[in-house]
Amino acid sequence: MARAGQIILFPFPQTNLQQGKLRPALIIAQLPGSFDDWLICMISSQIHHSVKIKMSLGQYLHD
Repeated sequence: MARAGQIILFPFPQTNLQQGKLRPALIIAQLPGSFDDWLICMISSQIHHSVKIKMSLGQYLHD
């Protein structure tokens, strides 16, 4: 069973959307609704490709 805070391997697609590789990802939170959807974040060692964003996780978290 997935839970927030876990590190998983996830098949992230390439830009052609046809192929992908298993990459590490951090599970952030389960999204509200009747589907088993999760918010995840790709983990990369390429720090020069980082992007800073400002967001609130409160809108995605639920009990």
